[in-house]
Amino acid sequence: MTLLRFLATFVLAVLPVAALAWEASDLARLRTTLSCVDCDLGGANLLRSDLRAATLTGSNLGGATLYYAILIGADLSGSDLTGADLRGANLFHARLDSARLNGADLTGANLAGASLAGAEITGADLGGANLFAADLSDATISQTNLAQTSLRRANLTGARTEADALDRAVLCRTLMPDGRQDDRDC
Repeated sequence: MTLLRFLATFVLAVLPVAALAWEASDLARLRTTLSCVDCDLGGANLLRSDLRAATLTGSNLGGATLYYAILIGADLSGSDLTGADLRGANLFHARLDSARLNGADLTGANLAGASLAGAEITGADLGGANLFAADLSDATISQTNLAQTSLRRANLTGARTEADALDRAVLCRTLMPDGRQDDRDC
C-alpha cells in the first residue's frame, strides 16, 4: 500500500494550487445549511465535522480532510473525493453514486448500507473499512487496498475489478460482479 499512498501524495502535490483552494462562501453555506450542491470544497479541512444528512451532490471535495467526519445519510452523489482523507469517517447509508474516490483514504471508514453504484474507486485505501450491505453495482474498483474490508452482503453486480482484488476482503453473502453469491467467509 505504500506505493499507492506515494502515488496519491504525488498526484496531489503536482495539482495546481487552485485545484485545492476551497471557496470560503461554499464552506460557510455548508456549515450553516448542510447543503452545498456543486460547491468547491477542494482541500477544505472538515476534520471531525458533523455533516449528517448533508447534501453535497456534484461538489468538489478533492484533497479535503474528512478524517472521522460524520456523514451519516449524506448525499455525495457525483462528487469528486479524489485524494480525500476519509479515514474513520462514518458514511453509514450515505449516497456516493457515481462519485470519484480515486486515491482517497477510507481506512477504517464505515460505509455500511452506503450506495456507491457506478463510483470510481482507483488507487484508494479501503483497508479495514465496513461496506456491509453496500451497493457497489457497476462501480470501478482498481488498484485499491481491500485488505480486511468487510463486503458482507454487499452488491458488486457489474462492478469492474481485477481478478484478485477481492482476495483479502471479507465476503459473506456477497453478490459478485458476475451475479453469483460468494459465501467464502461466512
